[in-house]
Amino acid sequence: MSTRREATEEQAIRQILDRIEEDDEISQRDLAAELGVALGMVNAYMKRCVRTGLIKIQQAPRRRYKYYLTPKGFSEKSRLTAQYLRDSFGALRRGLSSFDRLYADLADNDVKRIVLCGDDEMLEMGILGALATGVEVIAVYNPLGPSHEVRGVPAADPANPPEVDRWVLAVLKNGNEALDALREVVDDRLIAMPDVLRLSLLRGNRNQG
Repeated sequence: MSTRREATEEQAIRQILDRIEEDDEISQRDLAAELGVALGMVNAYMKRCVRTGLIKIQQAPRRRYKYYLTPKGFSEKSRLTAQYLRDSFGALRRGLSSFDRLYADLADNDVKRIVLCGDDEMLEMGILGALATGVEVIAVYNPLGPSHEVRGVPAADPANPPEVDRWVLAVLKNGNEALDALREVVDDRLIAMPDVLRLSLLRGNRNQG
């Protein structure tokens, strides 16, 4: 749990340092809105950045403040950015490998046509992963909101569903909610998902229990 919290904090600090480099007069309120966190949380992160020597604050007119990165701040931003890219590429590799295994299993069971269900990066991984397989992505569908075309793949209409062999869940967030919503429009026996998502849902259910 602490490792996950530390990763989230590092991501927030990286975003703060990035934005301060781009706009030295950005307000903490604007930072909070962009990061999607409470204003008090941004204030705590900013105080930490000042305390650890990553940024300095200068009074500006109209009761505003200017923030600028110190040499240590630039160095830390570079380190956090490199770590973020490594983590992102690692997640991409794991996601594509998981889809490779799923598509191989589907092909072995004579599954050729699927709808990919989701609305984030994992959906795009599923589309990319299918390109070199015998499995064709006929349409995409968002169980939790409006569906739209993704990478040239049309959106499915559950009221007039396409003829496919499986509906494949592919989400990074709100997996249980997306699965429950998908089960309302599709027979459970037609739903599949990559193993990385299945394991994530199992871990989440155990933690809730």
